[in-house]
Amino acid sequence: MTDPLPPTGQRRLLGLSGPVVAVRLTAELVTALGVAGYSVLICLQVFFRYFLNSSLTWSEELVQFMLLWTVMLGSAVATDRGLHITLNPLDELVGDRGRKTLTRVALACTIVFCLVLAWYGVQLVQRTMRMTSPAADIPMWAVYSAMPVGAVLIAFFALVHFIDGTDLRLDPMDDRT
Repeated sequence: MTDPLPPTGQRRLLGLSGPVVAVRLTAELVTALGVAGYSVLICLQVFFRYFLNSSLTWSEELVQFMLLWTVMLGSAVATDRGLHITLNPLDELVGDRGRKTLTRVALACTIVFCLVLAWYGVQLVQRTMRMTSPAADIPMWAVYSAMPVGAVLIAFFALVHFIDGTDLRLDPMDDRT
């Protein structure tokens, strides 16, 4: 089965390729499962504390770590869908062509920033290889890996849109998965 051709002509968009769609769906699934997981943990924590008069000592810490991961993965999903807040006061002045140029510049800046963030994230992960969290005894490298993984995913999706020339403010990504 082949994907339909995009409305931009005969050129196949990278954002519609199998590997990109697989990364997109995986990021969305893991983010949704993370949100559901920490929501359940919060409910369990409240139940144990107020109804059983006992507290889950590890749950609050685990929720914080899951929140960090879901924020980073959710940011990548938001980048892919073009859902981040944008300041576009120049859009009216520069026209369609200028807007596309501004979008490409913004995507390029996002890619550079995220690669720098990933670089420092890897250094943080390396420095915390022997540490564990106090309550849940989770390796801190696993927690702090969210930063480089999320940054690389954000850069990946920004690169896909840069290559495709997608103007995320005009082309919602809802129909691309």
